[in-house]
Amino acid sequence: MVQQVSVEKNIVYGKTETEYLTADLYRPSSSEENLPILVLIHGGAFKTGSKEMYIEWGSMLAQEGYFVMAINYRLATPTYSTYPGILEDMEQAMNWLVFHANERKIDVGKIGLIGDSAGAYIAAFFALKYQPFSYKIRSVIGVYGVYDLVEECVNPVIERENNMFELFLGLSFDKNERVFKEASPIHYIEDAVKSPTFDTSFYLIWGGQDRVVNSKQSLRFYEKLKEANVEVKISEIDDKGHFWFNLLPGIEGGGVNNYPNNTLYPEIVSFLNQYVRIAWSGNFSKRQIHALGKMENLTMTK
Repeated sequence: MVQQVSVEKNIVYGKTETEYLTADLYRPSSSEENLPILVLIHGGAFKTGSKEMYIEWGSMLAQEGYFVMAINYRLATPTYSTYPGILEDMEQAMNWLVFHANERKIDVGKIGLIGDSAGAYIAAFFALKYQPFSYKIRSVIGVYGVYDLVEECVNPVIERENNMFELFLGLSFDKNERVFKEASPIHYIEDAVKSPTFDTSFYLIWGGQDRVVNSKQSLRFYEKLKEANVEVKISEIDDKGHFWFNLLPGIEGGGVNNYPNNTLYPEIVSFLNQYVRIAWSGNFSKRQIHALGKMENLTMTK
């Protein structure tokens, strides 16, 4: 049975030095408690886009029994770089969820992040770089994301007149490669898996005909996650490029019921149900529990 959804628009969850940050909230209208949480992060080359791009996904995923938060975050301009500020915006969104967990009847031990393009970058980077204790990021779904800024600057799929990563970081790539490397999610996998509380699973999705972001970004990120024994699932849409996962003015499609989202939807819901909905609530990781179990067995055999 399809659940009714309640929507709250433009909730203030944080602020920057120049503005308040807003989010749209979607939840089942039923009085369920301890709802798992999904945070939706829009794309837009770090300089455009908004939470409204996820209106359909927000409503549909709330019907599946999730508390959904679609966020705005600070955007870059030629005079205002937003790295690492966007990670602070994510921290504020997470802290808002923790602060309002009892009031909103949500479970901050079960959080999933979904992002497309720049939003996929933000979701992956935040999940790998931050290891909080008061909430738990169980999964990341990244759609045609960028995970290695250096690689994308050195081998872009298209030559860009304006390098969006230089705008984002406020630096030219020339002579600043180290900074671009430090701002790349792919280089934080090794440190993340060393944390005893890290237990995030990934689902990477991309278009085989992408002419905006090199599809090798997702493939290389997938390979690095696999090497580190991180649980990761992939889907490549052979006949699609960029700009099809959510609604974008002037671009045809983008709805949940449009191809290929209609074919991905059941895969995405199944993934979320497995790694977010039925996850343990609390700071436990399967990796650490396994290590503790081995320690216990060794102790008992001595």
